[in-house]
Amino acid sequence: MKTRNLLNNLFRLICLTVLTTAACPQIVMADELKPLSITLEEYGYPYPVNYLPLMAEGQDFRMAYMDVQPVAGGNGKTVLLLHGKNFSGVYWKDTITILVSNGYRVVVPDQIGFGKSSKPNLHYSFHSLAANTKKLLDKLNVKEVTVVGHSMGGMLATRFALLYPETASRLVLENPIGLEDYRQFVPYVSVDDQYQSELKVTAESIRNYHKTYFVNWLPEYGE
Repeated sequence: MKTRNLLNNLFRLICLTVLTTAACPQIVMADELKPLSITLEEYGYPYPVNYLPLMAEGQDFRMAYMDVQPVAGGNGKTVLLLHGKNFSGVYWKDTITILVSNGYRVVVPDQIGFGKSSKPNLHYSFHSLAANTKKLLDKLNVKEVTVVGHSMGGMLATRFALLYPETASRLVLENPIGLEDYRQFVPYVSVDDQYQSELKVTAESIRNYHKTYFVNWLPEYGE
């Protein structure tokens, strides 16, 4: 019963975040947008960003993350927030604020290849992303977390929980992918063909793609 109440409370907090974000969006006009560097140095995050040095396949790189402490001492529990494919940890801003105000420590990584983290030429896999995330928690001396994963982050959260069941005490999936046979929805495309498609991408095409995330698009959702 205690675990069920905790999960119910956490779910309500996440739902409240979604409602708060929709009601109070940041307004960013199109003519204010400028190109950013590959690791987003110019883009401000809501909390201090730190970096975990990593190495794989003979390459050195680093993983960006926010580690936000709870307000007024906290409840001794930590939430790990895993972002989706088209995002970075920054979009968890309001979720972080609500969770820390309710006593949770919140760890929010930018996975390798995303956000302020390095973009090395590696063989990417959910196993490696999960292993990097575990190394981050080990560095922070975090022994147990509630794992919250959105979209691709849901697939990563599931893999993390399978690999590290002693660390993932609870699993919260928000609109996850990877729990079904994706070949039914997305046909196989070679890396070369994907690269050619990416060469055709424009700011407007990306904006139009993101508009499909919303039932009713409003300009202030641009942030």
